Amino acid sequence: MVQEPVSGLFLEAMNQIGKEVISLLPKIILALIIFAIAIIIIRLLNGFFGKILKIVKLDEMVSKIAQFPFSLSSLIIIIIDVGIFLIALFMIAELFFDPKQTQLMTEIFGYAGRIFSIVGVTIFAFILFNILVSVHVIETRMRGYIVLILLILLTVMVIDLTSLSPSIKDSLARGMSTGLGIAIGVFAIWFFFHEYLDRFLDNKIGSRKKDVLNSKK
Repeated sequence: MVQEPVSGLFLEAMNQIGKEVISLLPKIILALIIFAIAIIIIRLLNGFFGKILKIVKLDEMVSKIAQFPFSLSSLIIIIIDVGIFLIALFMIAELFFDPKQTQLMTEIFGYAGRIFSIVGVTIFAFILFNILVSVHVIETRMRGYIVLILLILLTVMVIDLTSLSPSIKDSLARGMSTGLGIAIGVFAIWFFFHEYLDRFLDNKIGSRKKDVLNSKK
């Protein structure tokens, strides 16, 4: 008596699972096709860009300027591969998820992409700064100023990622941009007129020293 309802429920559940699998089978096959096409495209592009980067000799050109702990050519190829993989992933997600879930997934990846872009820009900026320092393009007294500018720009980008209200974000961004503009303006005045300013200050200091010596006499 008890076994019949249990077996009936089991058969009904298996029947329902079978129907769902059959209904999803075209989507699964299409997802496998998309995944296979993405792998083929990745392999083709890896070979294509690998040959181009070898012909250009990008790593050799970069190694003359600075030494990186990684291959720049490999990094470019990895970024291309990740981009193709994400495109395939979003196409597969469109098959299995409803629009709301797909939109949520898009927002998550978009936010993660913004974070990684900030990290990438920061790393690139400081690597470029170290390269300029290593080849003695930047004077010693300018290094602290450039680091300050980089930190201000980084802070502005981080503020954009926070969950603050739009009014607070706008106020902070305006304040940071005003400070950045003033800093750049002061630097421009010093950079173009520092010789005249140095002479003016030297003359002022020299005249004061003479006045002090004359007063002592």
